[in-house]
Amino acid sequence: MVKHWFLNVCIATALLQAVYHAVRVLVSYRVLALGGDAVTIGVVTALFSLAPLLVAVRIGRAVDRRHAAAVLRTGVLLTSLGVLVIAVSGDLIVLGLGNVILGFGQILVTVAGQGFITLLSPPGELDRGFAGLTLGVSIGQAVGVPLVGVIAAGSSDGGVVETTLALTVMGVVALAAVPFAWPIRERPQPAGPPTPGDRQSVFSMISTTGMRPAVFSSLIVLASVDVVVAYLPVLGHEFGFSVLLVTLLLTARTAASIVSRAFLPWLLTWVPRSKLLVSATLCSALPTALLPFVPHPAVMALLLVVAGFFWGIGQPLTMTWVAGLVTAANRAAALSLRLTGNRLGQVLIPLAAGAAAGVAGTSSIFVITGGLLGTAAVSTWRAVSTS
Repeated sequence: MVKHWFLNVCIATALLQAVYHAVRVLVSYRVLALGGDAVTIGVVTALFSLAPLLVAVRIGRAVDRRHAAAVLRTGVLLTSLGVLVIAVSGDLIVLGLGNVILGFGQILVTVAGQGFITLLSPPGELDRGFAGLTLGVSIGQAVGVPLVGVIAAGSSDGGVVETTLALTVMGVVALAAVPFAWPIRERPQPAGPPTPGDRQSVFSMISTTGMRPAVFSSLIVLASVDVVVAYLPVLGHEFGFSVLLVTLLLTARTAASIVSRAFLPWLLTWVPRSKLLVSATLCSALPTALLPFVPHPAVMALLLVVAGFFWGIGQPLTMTWVAGLVTAANRAAALSLRLTGNRLGQVLIPLAAGAAAGVAGTSSIFVITGGLLGTAAVSTWRAVSTS
């Protein structure tokens, strides 16, 4: 039987992730409409991750101290505010500010959601809990992106893509998460003062065997998804694809992640965890690198389905991997450390991608991303082979 708290976390996550993923696609089009280019998109995309990068572990500590509910509620409110600022932005500076606010909201919601899984899940159920949580992420992405694609396509005149109406709708979706996020509560803190060994330092956690390759694999997968979300609209624009077609291609990737996450508990009974962890980056590297060289929607959809399937496996498994490397009192902090790595990748890789696009064209972004996925596969293989 599905627990009430778990269902609420998954529904709130699905609604809010629909907002994050859809708005980030719209931001790329809004940057272009405001006179920006591929380099500008890289900078604005990095702003989403830059400021929250500094506070992720502190947020995790707050969740470990049983403040997950307050963190989640604050994240919902900041998400709504960020979407509003982006929707009314008339220049790139205000747009960038809105993306920073949205990024803060996203990190709060993400840390709180993962924290509830570690705090409230029964022992031995982390894989199932994280699979359900990330399934909510994928479902939200699958609904949000095509929804704004239809709205933007219907409100545009064939020239500049009009994004204000679609952003307004996403603001309403963010507010719809309120009745699901507000009732969730943590269990009371166990009586008695914490022992000196309860809290691990960031250095202690990152020095734990397996932590660095786990974080590296996670950040490369998430940054790869970000690169595809941010630059597939640019690539589609170069190929002459409509905004609706681009959003459908992105939805194909998301749908594949839904399938892999829905069947992850079953896959774990048949395929060793180590092989699934390696496959997350190994089997998505080539499809990502090939995207700019096959300007046919059906072939690109197939490549995105393959990449999306294996990316869908990677995120929940690295969550369990990271959470299992530390004590129970440090799991949210460790997951926040993983998110810090993710955000670092989300800052540096889009900036590098934007620079590469300015020099070598948009296609170079996907080739470099494929190479990074291959590097992460080697790192993960070495880690799981020696553990």
